[in-house]
Amino acid sequence: MKTALTLKDAKDILDGCLKCVCCTYGGSGWPEYHIVCPLYARDHSFTASLGGITYVARALLDGKLSWDDPAVAEIAYTCTACRACDSNCYVLGCNRLEVKPSDVVRLLRSELVRRGKIKNPEIKRVLDRVVGGLFYLEEGRLPQVPAEIKSEAATTVLFGECLHSPSQKGQYQAAFNLFSKIGQSLSTFAEKGCCGSSLYDLGLFDHLEPLVKANWDAMKKLKGKEWVFLSPHCQEFVIKRYGEFLPGYKAPRSRHISEVLAAAFSEGKLKSKRTGALKVSYHDPCFLGRGLGIYDAPRAALTALKGVKLIEMSRNRANSFCCGARALGNYFPNMSEETAKERVREFQETGAEVLVTSCQYCRDRFRSVFPAAHRSRVKDLLELVDERT
Repeated sequence: MKTALTLKDAKDILDGCLKCVCCTYGGSGWPEYHIVCPLYARDHSFTASLGGITYVARALLDGKLSWDDPAVAEIAYTCTACRACDSNCYVLGCNRLEVKPSDVVRLLRSELVRRGKIKNPEIKRVLDRVVGGLFYLEEGRLPQVPAEIKSEAATTVLFGECLHSPSQKGQYQAAFNLFSKIGQSLSTFAEKGCCGSSLYDLGLFDHLEPLVKANWDAMKKLKGKEWVFLSPHCQEFVIKRYGEFLPGYKAPRSRHISEVLAAAFSEGKLKSKRTGALKVSYHDPCFLGRGLGIYDAPRAALTALKGVKLIEMSRNRANSFCCGARALGNYFPNMSEETAKERVREFQETGAEVLVTSCQYCRDRFRSVFPAAHRSRVKDLLELVDERT
């Protein structure tokens, strides 16, 4: 979707919604349907779904709703941007403007930003932090790459743009430990600026294009190298969205860190040493799974660990239920927390001991709703593999 588009440009697309509610459900067919839209799971109302937001947008454009109504901004930002609607809607995604269902929410947010209608203090805090550079990577915030694998001539570049929480330092440290065990040299890309994914999802389009172009100018100097991403949000945006801003853009070769680990186990470069029995359940991050289509690699890495038994949650892979981390509005109070709690309850039903994911947002959100004494039961894939190799 081109960010030069406006909600008004997409009016014909909004008119295509059939109210079929497919955007809320996933599954292989009756009776295996599962609710996958967190908004709909909370209210079971059409308004609280992507289809409902589409009709809200139409009503705003037709003058039947007021942009001044604070509920408009609240529902737009309470959406978790999980992209379940993109996987299940077969109508809105088929258009010449390449506007997907989740893009309707982005266009609505962009219009709200343009009109100055963002009043929720939590939303304003995040917007101010992103635009103000407080998420940007500062010198020295990344752990040091071990000397034995650090090489500016390496063919592998680890994308380490920005840190959204202190816990990511541990994620990077585990990654460096694992590259050392694999024996793979690498360099890091850590310019002062984020990749732009947060700006894109929050509708801050005016700030986006200069950032993307500046990043790409720096990345082009590393032409021919393979890029490894820890954050699925960064990878999805750089690989699949940068072309929306850069004429002639050709995405660089890239892998998610889970794919690197799965290949290292397969090739015998990484071996499981700790062998104690452990039951785990894996949570598919929205942007790694539905965004990038990466489902098998994390599971391959987990099952390569001796003693580890993988037990799937009832909603998994393309039908995974969101962690709720990106719900910033309060159309439903405590939406982010309650969404995470629902997913944790689903995890507890498996009887597994450890909840594993491969996204910093998911890890932090799940840990925040676990009792303090049990937060160590939530691990990033990198952490668990590092501990057992």
